[in-house]
Amino acid sequence: FLFKPKLWLVMHYYLVLVASLVPLTPNSRTRGFSAPLRGGRATLAVSPSPVSSRLPSERAQPGKRREAEPPAGKLVPDSWLDNWYPVMFTADVPADSPVAAQVFERPLVLYRDEEGLQCLADTCPHRLAPLSEGRLAVDASGTTRLECSYHGWQFAGCGKCTKLPQLEGTKPILPLYGASAYPVREAQGVAYVFLGNASLAESVPLPLAPELDAEGWIYEQDYMRDLPYDYTTLVENIIDPSHVPVSHHGTVQGDRNLAQPIATSVSERMPPIGFQGKTEVPLHASSRLSFAQTKAVQTVTFTAPSLLAYRFSVPAGDASALFYPIPVARGRSRILVRRARNFRTERVMRTADLVAKHLENNIVFDQDMAFLCGQEARLQALRADGWGGAWRAKRDSEVGGGRSYVMPAEADRFVISFRKQLDAAAAALPWRSPPLAGEAHAPPMPRTVLLDRYEQHTKKCPTCMAALKLTERLIGVSASTSQVSLMAALVLAVTPAPPLALSLACAAAAAAYSAVLLRAYLVGPIIGALSNRVAAVPLAASAASAAILALAPGGRAARVAAAATPLATALCALYARRALDGLRARFIYTEEAKALQIS
Repeated sequence: FLFKPKLWLVMHYYLVLVASLVPLTPNSRTRGFSAPLRGGRATLAVSPSPVSSRLPSERAQPGKRREAEPPAGKLVPDSWLDNWYPVMFTADVPADSPVAAQVFERPLVLYRDEEGLQCLADTCPHRLAPLSEGRLAVDASGTTRLECSYHGWQFAGCGKCTKLPQLEGTKPILPLYGASAYPVREAQGVAYVFLGNASLAESVPLPLAPELDAEGWIYEQDYMRDLPYDYTTLVENIIDPSHVPVSHHGTVQGDRNLAQPIATSVSERMPPIGFQGKTEVPLHASSRLSFAQTKAVQTVTFTAPSLLAYRFSVPAGDASALFYPIPVARGRSRILVRRARNFRTERVMRTADLVAKHLENNIVFDQDMAFLCGQEARLQALRADGWGGAWRAKRDSEVGGGRSYVMPAEADRFVISFRKQLDAAAAALPWRSPPLAGEAHAPPMPRTVLLDRYEQHTKKCPTCMAALKLTERLIGVSASTSQVSLMAALVLAVTPAPPLALSLACAAAAAAYSAVLLRAYLVGPIIGALSNRVAAVPLAASAASAAILALAPGGRAARVAAAATPLATALCALYARRALDGLRARFIYTEEAKALQIS
């Protein structure tokens, strides 16, 4: 029998067939976020491998690729996509125009219509033009539609094409002509988009901070910045409290003299990515919120993929710092930052306060920029995997002769926990492009690009964009005022008996210029670019001139006062222009962060 090959082959296939028909225990598949776990938190779900009953007689078809099933316990791209991702603060979505966003290299466009916030793929199905470059149009029924500015196709919030101007009247508008729509929600002042299977959106919880809905709490200081480094690098940075005193020296957050051992512990890991822990860090005093410098124990919770919360208490009450890291593209990310508290809630931030805080945050992120871009390039040069897996290579030979991380301090525990979890989960990150290969010795990015505040923040922040426009208007007014005032001072100085009307006109113009400056929220101690005392100089000069002209209209003192007023106005305008030029640069590009770090 054993020497009859044909009979042995028949028996072999028979046994395999019988084995394949034995009933197996069914195994259900799960995708995306699991149901809320551990007291309502949601975690990235793992897709277990389904049982395969492929018969030995099956053969792969030539030229046809068979999708491999993920092994048990392994993340797949849907595990990341089936989540709600923050994309921007709702206040940053204009009421009258669309705005672009991007998550995992998926271009999005957000806009508002009569039904609320809408989100479509930022690609017109006609010729792939970006819909975010279009406009909001009102159709014949009075309904707002998103219109592509290339050929005028219009789309409803569900993605349906509602107008196609070039289509002959007898032809119907087919579903094929529609744009892709994504589920979108507004909650706690943040716009969230669901990238995965839309049928799962209702069952997946939003990554919310419960304190923001609690009675007696307020949140403020909302700040957004686009960053030229990867999401994984961003998360590693913001879960590291020990870098703050050194990296952010010179700001209200940092003082290198306070660098010290930090007690850090991880009390709970939320697989595959996420943790909860505690740390004790020094907090700087706040005169606005009335608490002195203190050391506070902070509870740190990272809920993947996009919510990190630092919660702590001060004598006046409880507070939290919330960070929303967003994966934009390989080597690019976005961060949303906000603060919340349940004390001194009557002290609401004015526009000047918010602008000052945004300028301060610009410095903080500038200070990290060169370090993190350089770190990321070196990790990718060691191993171009897209997430920095070379961080803990055991031997130099494993990473081409380079060095991996050396983290002996307890302060590095959060980073170690995150990196270990990321090693197992990052291969499933649903990027659409291959990893970027880094060059450890490549020239760094030009600092005008690296620290481009205008592109990274200002033009996407309504508050700072309005402040920049106001700054530029004041610069223009100051330039014109200095020129006109200098000419007026010269005329009055050489005229033996200047007309009273001209003297009074110069005094009135000086007072008007002071009024323009003093009424601008950019002037004063909050932002600090131009003091109220300097802005009031022309007003004081005009008042003195008017008094002298009233007491001795024809005397020498009157002639001197008449010429002195426009001269003082011109000097003030020149000084104001220089100060406002410095403020304008703070919205665009400065090296103030570097100056603080080396001070």
